[in-house]
Amino acid sequence: MAIKPTEEQRAACDAFTTGGDLALVAGAGTGKTSTLVLMGAAAGRRRGVYVSFNREIADHAKTVFGPNVECRTAHSFAYRALGRRYADRIQKSAHLPPAETARRLGLRRDLVVNGRVIKVNHQARLVMGMVRRFCYTTAEKVMARHLEPVNGLTPEEQDYLAAVLHPHAARAWEDIQSPQGNLRFEHDHYLKMWALTRPVLPGEFVLLDEAQDTNPVLEEIFLGQRAQRVCVGDPAQQIYEWRFAKDVMSGFPAVQLRLTKSFRFGPAVAEQANRWLEHAGSDLRLAGFEARSSRLAELPEADAVLVRSNNDAVAEIIGYQQLGVPVELCGGGNALRRIAQAAQQLKEGKGSSHAELFLFRTWEEVQEYVEHDRAAADLRTLVKLVDAYGPEAIIQAVDRLAPKGQGRVMVSTVHKAKGREWARVRIGPGFHPPAADHNDVPQPIRLDEARLAYVAVTRASDTLDMEGLSWLNEHEQQLAALADDSGRLTAHLIALPLTKQLAYPGAPVSRFMARHLPGVQAVRDDYLRRAADLPPAVQPLDARSPNWPSLGHVIDYRLRLSLGSSLGEAVPYGVLLVQDENEPLRGTALRGVARKSLGAAGQELLERLAAYQHHPDLTDDDELTRLCYVASQFERVYREGGIEATSLLAGLRHEVTLDGLLARVPTYAVDDAAAQMRLAHPAFEHFWQLPPEKIKCAPVPEGAADLGGADGDFVLDGLLLDCKSTLYPRRIGREEIYQLAGYTLLDYADAFGITRVGFYLSRQGALIDWPLKDFLTLLGAPKPAHKLRQLLKAELWQVGRQCPDLPLRVNGAH
Repeated sequence: MAIKPTEEQRAACDAFTTGGDLALVAGAGTGKTSTLVLMGAAAGRRRGVYVSFNREIADHAKTVFGPNVECRTAHSFAYRALGRRYADRIQKSAHLPPAETARRLGLRRDLVVNGRVIKVNHQARLVMGMVRRFCYTTAEKVMARHLEPVNGLTPEEQDYLAAVLHPHAARAWEDIQSPQGNLRFEHDHYLKMWALTRPVLPGEFVLLDEAQDTNPVLEEIFLGQRAQRVCVGDPAQQIYEWRFAKDVMSGFPAVQLRLTKSFRFGPAVAEQANRWLEHAGSDLRLAGFEARSSRLAELPEADAVLVRSNNDAVAEIIGYQQLGVPVELCGGGNALRRIAQAAQQLKEGKGSSHAELFLFRTWEEVQEYVEHDRAAADLRTLVKLVDAYGPEAIIQAVDRLAPKGQGRVMVSTVHKAKGREWARVRIGPGFHPPAADHNDVPQPIRLDEARLAYVAVTRASDTLDMEGLSWLNEHEQQLAALADDSGRLTAHLIALPLTKQLAYPGAPVSRFMARHLPGVQAVRDDYLRRAADLPPAVQPLDARSPNWPSLGHVIDYRLRLSLGSSLGEAVPYGVLLVQDENEPLRGTALRGVARKSLGAAGQELLERLAAYQHHPDLTDDDELTRLCYVASQFERVYREGGIEATSLLAGLRHEVTLDGLLARVPTYAVDDAAAQMRLAHPAFEHFWQLPPEKIKCAPVPEGAADLGGADGDFVLDGLLLDCKSTLYPRRIGREEIYQLAGYTLLDYADAFGITRVGFYLSRQGALIDWPLKDFLTLLGAPKPAHKLRQLLKAELWQVGRQCPDLPLRVNGAH
């Protein structure tokens, strides 16, 4: 039967027939598959391929596409091209015992990490897990950070374990690639090997489905095609980041079109979906299907109950079982049973081989770990589950689950429910509003939590019970108050620095940008087009948990010093904050001799950096990087008002010296800075030749005094340059673009002489910039820069006058 397309589907097909790349944002239930089928039919004699990561979806696609479209999973293409050579090995190595894997890896003795014993079998599992996680990524080499989190170890102990196992993982990948290898060979291995060959798919066009949850390996393959590329999905349904899934669509430089008419539910559910889309940062809005009489109502009986976690699922299951209602758990209960059995073994003091609990000897150790260790967040939910119900009750509840298809109600986490729908859905427990910050300012809902709620509410086709999300009304009212110019909350917002204001739509700077510079997507599209062929990012290979903020500061400092400048004001302010023992520092118990000596070390740091500026030849590059790394720790003290848990300065209890701090700087930081400085030569060669008067590092514009502060990275011969030390340049978006605009417009009198703006991507060695006039034109500016500057100044002063207690220039401060 012929498909009658909607206007949006017809527009998508028309765009497809032009032969250009296309990104089709398809909201929940809007007919994305039928639209792709229409595209395939519109292709005429052109042949193409449809690719998905999920076999079930690919098999269904084979039944609906025409003969000119080959429908396969990425694994299927990889197997045909390369994997079949390993067919015998896949079969023969499928059941390789852990002890034999350890022997073949050369792991012959148990490893003791701070008193905890990691047996060779578990070492072998962790090593092979590193290879597996590597295969999910776009990395070209196995890295230490591919080690999965090991419950029971501190971050420092995890880093040590990763460093010990990393060489074994690197050799394991060499073995796996070898035709004579003897380790277990898995399907993901040949997919990764195929991806590294930069394969070309056999078609004149490529259709990628579920693009918001694409495995990074498939993303790499898709973006590498020279054929016409079409990706379709819903970025607001991206909920599998913890499984390495990535949203290809948002960073894909192509024509962007949308499907907004949902055939799954009516207007009442669409309205709820749109509320969550807004909180998820999406400007997509859905229209419900008028022929469906969807409604919001309390549901005494539901077809499905959607919850946040397994903990919440067990509560619902037990509740239904006590009422005698046959209940199913989406995905089955085997994982829950294994967790409960492991907890039971630990309670009996027997230890457990469970992958999440193998390091613990008793349940009390697990409880203590989740109570005191910040790294235990993922395990904390499990402990709450076991402590609330007991392992025996969980096992009993799993044993009493109704067989598949025979339950009267389905209980499911939202992650398991994705891709499914029910007539009557109740949103169950586990969803909570974000806590206010330390200034009692309501925080925006986290994007990942908003996406999860959006997926949850869009599973209902008939009746939706919003019970578990009923707090949204009150939270939205609190957020709305942030936009009230006369309110207490706005006072906190104008006191925020530029970068933090951009996280709040109601903040003065955000509202100005949205009103006067609405074309951020046009800038982003142009940026993504120019960033399409960037080389892979340089990055540390042998560190599991690199301190990314510190590494970003270090390359920024090294570039400033190379230009003959100082590090800026933030580092000295951080040193002063440590030296003022009357000033409490958040997040640390640093006091007494430790704090006094740290302040002295900070002072010596400033003196040695000043000496470098006068006599650079007396300090080698490695020592300079170590000085910069320590300096970054003091800048973080200034920025955060305390010492973070990941800081080099955390946990100090005794006297410390600068040389002692320098010795603690990780080697990977030194190597990383050296690699980025080598990349900087082509882009910065011209800047290094500039006279001093044309170089401004860490420029503070005049308007910084009218809000909570603003300091850029560089103005070099009229180019306002923001340095981004990012592994993922495609993720640069609204806030980063508005930062450039903000730094520019806060320079009210054009004291810096800005004529161009841009980004320097330090891990790729790439410079992407625009003439200021073109940048503002792309942003949709209705007025030239000098008039926008005066408008921004007037708006900030107007808000500032309404907040006389704040230390703003308009109130006589600064």
